[in-house]
Amino acid sequence: MNGNKNVKIVQVYNQNNELILERNKNFFFPTKFVNNNQVNNVLMIKDKELPELYRGAIVDVVLTLKGGDRIKYFCQVDFSSTHQLNITLSPERAKQLEERRRFYKIKTVINCRVIDLTRDGEVNAYNPALYGKIYDINLGGVFVSIDSEEKYKEGDIITFTAILNDYKLEASVRVLRVRMTNNAVSGYGCSFTTVDNHKEAMISSYINYLQIEERRIELEKEKIQKEIEREFNKGSSS
Repeated sequence: MNGNKNVKIVQVYNQNNELILERNKNFFFPTKFVNNNQVNNVLMIKDKELPELYRGAIVDVVLTLKGGDRIKYFCQVDFSSTHQLNITLSPERAKQLEERRRFYKIKTVINCRVIDLTRDGEVNAYNPALYGKIYDINLGGVFVSIDSEEKYKEGDIITFTAILNDYKLEASVRVLRVRMTNNAVSGYGCSFTTVDNHKEAMISSYINYLQIEERRIELEKEKIQKEIEREFNKGSSS
């Protein structure tokens, strides 16, 4: 099991594959002992307003590691309240979802405009274009929400435009999955239909920029934490 220093994001899905919880902090992998053997296959999340699940509930946990890999665990709920959730992970039933760093998804928020929809070979142009937001992106595709009462389905092809670091990207994506949250559509996982060298370079440059910013923020937080600890230790020794 990877410690929480190696895990960036924790996602919990119910048996209907609906995302019920996502956190990028306030999660731990505490060590416990079973028959005098040290194990740390327990995920503990402490936060406010957590969803309450019944003990023994079957859930899937997806861990996104700092290196970009995503690992899915078949799990069971041990304890649940509005302020704490304990889940036992099953390493023997773990599955690596993404093996290639090339397709490492990075979190972002990008405004986009959806200009047309292709369904069953028919193209429907939107005039005016629909508004949407891209919440993660990689060289393989995007996760996007669209401000529309129309529900899209797997296989639909959506064409959108977005601005990446002052460059306009126009691309078509195919809907691979529909994410449901609280019985409502919260977004669509999509893959690019075609990405030429120019678009790939544009997306790579944007991802690299976000990773540099992400690392800069992490270093700044570490610096502030060290300063706080230094001041605390100075006060304790005086």
